[in-house]
Amino acid sequence: MFHVEICVKTEKMRSAIKNILAPTDFSDQSNNALRIAINLCKQHKAVLHLLHVIESRYITSGISPDSSAKSRLIELNQESRTQLYQAYQSIIEIHNIAVQIHMPTGIPYDEICRTTEELPVDLIVMGAHGVSGTREFFIGTTSYNVIKNSLVPVITIPAGYKKAEFKNILFPARPGQFLKSKYELIDSLFGFEAIAIHIAALRTDAKETIPTFPKDELREVIASIINKGVTCTKEKYTCSNYASKVLELSEQMSVDLIAINASLDYKHAQFFIGPFTQQVVNHSRLPVLSCKDGVNLANQIKKENQADSLAKVIVNGL
Repeated sequence: MFHVEICVKTEKMRSAIKNILAPTDFSDQSNNALRIAINLCKQHKAVLHLLHVIESRYITSGISPDSSAKSRLIELNQESRTQLYQAYQSIIEIHNIAVQIHMPTGIPYDEICRTTEELPVDLIVMGAHGVSGTREFFIGTTSYNVIKNSLVPVITIPAGYKKAEFKNILFPARPGQFLKSKYELIDSLFGFEAIAIHIAALRTDAKETIPTFPKDELREVIASIINKGVTCTKEKYTCSNYASKVLELSEQMSVDLIAINASLDYKHAQFFIGPFTQQVVNHSRLPVLSCKDGVNLANQIKKENQADSLAKVIVNGL
């Protein structure tokens, strides 16, 4: 089994994270994810976008013919507005970071993804599982659809996770994966910190016609990691199930984050979350960074053009 571990000290990079979106339903699960989003904002000097969605299904469901949907909407707005503004005030007073708040009405995952299209969001941080009607061990409907449809990276936080920083990252490399683009994303998000990246090159037990990884691309990624002054380890693994192996390695290694590609599971439907992503997010006891190849760079120009509009902190929805 091949192993390389190199660490070189170089000057720290400037963070590429400027805006972090933290959806909340005021539950313990989303509050835990918010804690990590706040810490990331402190580290990166980023703006926190705190978002709560008034679910449109609650406005019409259970309303008798003589009831007023408008009155119900006003009631929901007032209750959520109060909770959201209290959270906003608390974050400002305790953590002293820039905060914007948003309270749209609609389907949560639709509004979360819509917000990332309208604002220069660089990262979404949210709970991995739902808090109502969600079976244990199954990814929540909202987080599932956000990972599937979002054009920006998503970090899902499992219930009960206590750490707040990502210093060591597990970097699984599956057959046919674009290693360079995934590494560039990780580098842009966390490369300025003193971290270690652990590359796990995976292949199945069967003889594969597709190489586990492009060797030249892998060498380039390792060289880039080393040049950034980051510790790099690499191991090759043969396994029958990629997701199970990744989860096993995450338990064995002292890692804080699993970085996976969520766009490789369906050959002819690249942007649909598939079994690998679902299994990892469902069962991981660690945060999972889900990203897609090709879409992040496509959004970079739009985000840069939008960035000027956020020079001043504006409180929306109040």
